[in-house]
Amino acid sequence: MAKALTAASLLKLKADPSRRREIADGILTGLYFVIQPTGRKSWAVRYRASGIPKKVTLGNSLFGDDADAAGEELTRIRREAAHILDRVRRGEDPGAEKQAAKREVKDEDRDKFQTVVERYLKEYASKRRGETEKARLLGVRLQDGEWITNPERAVGLWGDKRIQDITRRDIREHLEKLAATAPIGANRTFAELRKFFNWTVGKDILTASPMTDLQAPSEENNSRNRILTRRKEVPGSSDNELRWLWQACKAYDGAAGRGPFGLFLQLLVMTGQRRSEVAEMTWGEIDMEAAEWTIPAARSKNGEPHVVPLSKQALAILRAVPRIKSKAGYVFTTGGESPISGFSRMKLRVDKLMAKSAGETKIADWTLHDIRRTVAAGMQRLGVRMEVTEKVLNHKSGSFRGIAAIYQVDDYADEKRAALDVWGRFVMELVEGKAAQNVVPFPQALA
Repeated sequence: MAKALTAASLLKLKADPSRRREIADGILTGLYFVIQPTGRKSWAVRYRASGIPKKVTLGNSLFGDDADAAGEELTRIRREAAHILDRVRRGEDPGAEKQAAKREVKDEDRDKFQTVVERYLKEYASKRRGETEKARLLGVRLQDGEWITNPERAVGLWGDKRIQDITRRDIREHLEKLAATAPIGANRTFAELRKFFNWTVGKDILTASPMTDLQAPSEENNSRNRILTRRKEVPGSSDNELRWLWQACKAYDGAAGRGPFGLFLQLLVMTGQRRSEVAEMTWGEIDMEAAEWTIPAARSKNGEPHVVPLSKQALAILRAVPRIKSKAGYVFTTGGESPISGFSRMKLRVDKLMAKSAGETKIADWTLHDIRRTVAAGMQRLGVRMEVTEKVLNHKSGSFRGIAAIYQVDDYADEKRAALDVWGRFVMELVEGKAAQNVVPFPQALA
């Protein structure tokens, strides 16, 4: 006959590495204390329903080596087990009901937007080029086997919603918000979302796409050339806009509680990399001693690692960023667990600060992506060869498209470093009011 379980006896029970142990309770027939070979302990109730043996698991044991906790847990578990056995005597089957509830939850989870997106990336995007970029546009990236979400993109906004509950208005407002700071990027997101929702219709997840007849949020002008520095071919243009932006960055971070947005924008200027790549930068990607930042393949738009040499001006910006300890190790973060977000609000504040510096001069509309174009145009102005600029920006176009991309294996490391160094000096002289008269040419040996 089984002995009654007590707090003292529970503390003495040990695991058997060769088998699973089930110790019956002598007071309540059907209640068992279960010990796995690994040492994990739990509780279970065994009973019969319609002549078939059934089991309900009551959860893991949590008392550890505490006798008082063991006694309290035993009392609580006996009460739960007695309730289950009383239901069995009334002809119910608690185990079957529990399994049905689990299935119902599972069925609900399978329609969550994030679950469907992950399935799309696995079944569709992984078999095609640009998988990393498709994931980024939808708002996720794979890191150490886990999906990391972007709070400003689709999965971050709708991840826990049923995909059937996402409306045309939700999508349109999301795209319009993206278009406010990155019109071309918003169009790329529009295209990827349309492809994704069409895929869900083909998989019978949705009966119709909520994007049917929805228009792209921005008109694309392939000749867009907005930059924030002087251009010879544009009468009356000047370098003031970049200077005003730099001043706005300083004023932005000088306001309490605003976060490192100004430093983030300054690093965009100094490196010319994409907004998401800089915003999601981690300290683990940076080698301060070697003055290099390596963007991993999982975060790079073309799916390949990209080494960005850091000028002394870029290093100074990174040293000024307040470090927040966290497992993720984000450089630009306000809480540590996620990268900065809220770029639309940030852009509005920066525009107001720039307007203060500009006085009566009206500043034409610009986007964050125009900073990247400004870097490219600025390097051209300083005499940097186009192929070097493209390597700095990690472009797979122009000089490195088609067959050239196959045979061109030079990483242009020295040229990239020289280009970013001369650009960094130029920017600092410009914002200090010197560069208009003193343009530093690109080293002829590397030109």
